[in-house]
Amino acid sequence: MSHSHGDVERFSRWAPKYDRHYLQRFVFEPVQKAVLELAAQQVPHPAAILDVGCGTGRLLRTAADQFPDARLEGVDAAEGMIEQARASAGPSSKISYQLATAEDLPFPAGQFDLAFSTMTFHHWADQRRGVAELARVMAPSGRWILADFIATGWLRYVRRLFRLTRFLERDELDAMLASAGLRVVAERRVQSRISVLSIGR
Repeated sequence: MSHSHGDVERFSRWAPKYDRHYLQRFVFEPVQKAVLELAAQQVPHPAAILDVGCGTGRLLRTAADQFPDARLEGVDAAEGMIEQARASAGPSSKISYQLATAEDLPFPAGQFDLAFSTMTFHHWADQRRGVAELARVMAPSGRWILADFIATGWLRYVRRLFRLTRFLERDELDAMLASAGLRVVAERRVQSRISVLSIGR
């Protein structure tokens, strides 16, 4: 994950127990299922997949089964998460994990025809810079599947009242994407409040 220092330390400490947390079954598993379904519709045969904020690597391990020919890369800002991801994947895994943030991805331009960020976008320290980095490393016809809380309806007023600025409103996200030459091309909802967006050029 790519976020402030305190968040990074908290996620590192959480890493060994993260996959057993109750949120996995009630939030993360349904979201990851929707992410992979939308990904398969948008990019049926990806050559290279990037997971930004990969955590313990659950999504990439599932993606490895669904897309067996793809090169798989995961980055996270929390060292504990990367260590847990490597341990969970095992020594024979073809998934590569690196310590890195969304704002500074360690890859050349145009590498990935599929990218994920699942419930991590609101943690990014500089969302605009992270969006620009995703745009840079995506292939011209690539898709970025973004899953997160996007403030709509009455939640926009809650967000403004409590100054929850990391949870963007949809028009703010659209403007941020447009500044990087990106746009939402498909979307779905999970549990009514979580948006799963396919983003491309």
